[in-house]
Amino acid sequence: MRLGARSLKTGIAVTLALILALLLNIKPPTMAGIAAAMATQPSVHRSFRTMIQNIQGNLIGALIAVLLVIFVGSSPVIIGLAMIMIIAIHLKFRLNATLTLSMVTVIVIMTAGTSNEAFLTHAFDRVILVGLGVGSATVVNFLLFPPNYENRLYLSILDQTTDLFKWIRLLSERASDNTKIKDELAKFDDNKLKIENYYHWYKEEREYFRSQRFVKYRRTVIFREMIAATNLLHHILKELDRNENAYRLLPDDFRKTLKEQLTGLMAYHDRVLLKFNGKIRRRQHEEQAKKDYRHKMELAGSFVNHYSQNQTDEWLDLFPLISTIVDYSQHVEHLDLLVNSFQSHHTKSNQIKFNTAPTDER
Repeated sequence: MRLGARSLKTGIAVTLALILALLLNIKPPTMAGIAAAMATQPSVHRSFRTMIQNIQGNLIGALIAVLLVIFVGSSPVIIGLAMIMIIAIHLKFRLNATLTLSMVTVIVIMTAGTSNEAFLTHAFDRVILVGLGVGSATVVNFLLFPPNYENRLYLSILDQTTDLFKWIRLLSERASDNTKIKDELAKFDDNKLKIENYYHWYKEEREYFRSQRFVKYRRTVIFREMIAATNLLHHILKELDRNENAYRLLPDDFRKTLKEQLTGLMAYHDRVLLKFNGKIRRRQHEEQAKKDYRHKMELAGSFVNHYSQNQTDEWLDLFPLISTIVDYSQHVEHLDLLVNSFQSHHTKSNQIKFNTAPTDER
C-alpha cells in the first residue's frame, strides 16, 4: 500500500483545523477535524466547490436543527425526521457531496441541549467549526503539492499505450501466454478507469489567466483524442485474444498484411505521443510516417478480397477486429492533426511539465 500526497494533505488539514479551533477556543474541536478529513478533495477546483457547498449545506442543516429544537423538541424521533428533511433538501439542491457532514452537524446540534441562549451559541459554534475544517482542507490543497493531473494523465496514457503495444505484438506473433494475457486485460481495465478519472480531474481544473485558458482547452481536446485512440487499441487487444484461433487460421499473406498494417499504425501512434512532448522532431516524424503508415483502406480492401475468395464463417469473426483497426487508424490520424495544430499555434506551451512531486493517491 502506498501513501500519497492526498493522505499527507488530509493529515495536515486535520491538524490545522484542530489547532485553529483550539486557538479560537471553540468546542468541540473534533468537529473541525472531522470536517477537514471529509472535505479533502483530489483537485483544487473541487476543493473550492466543496468548501462552498459544505458551508451552504451546513447552514441549511444548522437552521433546520435550531428551528426544530426551538419549536418541536430534540427527541430521537424528531432527530430522525430532521435527517429525512436534510436528505430531501440536499438532494433537491444537488448538495449530495455535503450530505454526510450536514447530517453530522444536525445530530451534534440537536443532541446538545434545549432551546436557550447557550444552545444557540453552541449551534453557531458548530457551523464555525465546519467552516474552519473545510477552509483548512481547501487552503492546504491549494498551497501544498497542488495536483498536476496534466503530467499524471499524459504519463498514464503513455504507459497504458506502451504496454498495449507490447501485448498486441506478442499476440500477433502468437507468442503470448494465455494465462498472462487474462491478467493483463484486467489490469488494462483498471488503468482505463484511472485514466478516465485523471482526465475528469484535469478537465475540472481552471486556468485563471486568459492567455492560458485557450491552451488548456486545446490540450483537453488532445487528451480526449489520446484516450479514444488508446481505448481502441485496448479493444484491438481484446479482439485478438477473443479470436486467437481464427487469427491463426488466416492465410499467411493476409495475416502478414494485417500484422504490417497494425505494426505501422502502432509505430505511428507512438511517435505522435512522443511528438506531443517534443521528443521527436516534426520533419522526422512525417518522413517516418510515410514509411510505416499504410492507408486504412488497404487493410479493408485486402480483407474484402480474401473474404470473397474464402467465404467462411471464421472470416466473419474477424470483421470486428478489422473495423476496429480502421477506426483506430482514423483516430491516430486525427490525433496527429490535433498535435500539429497545437504545436503550430502554441510553440511555447507544447511540452508537458514533468515533476517528481508525491502522487495524490491515498
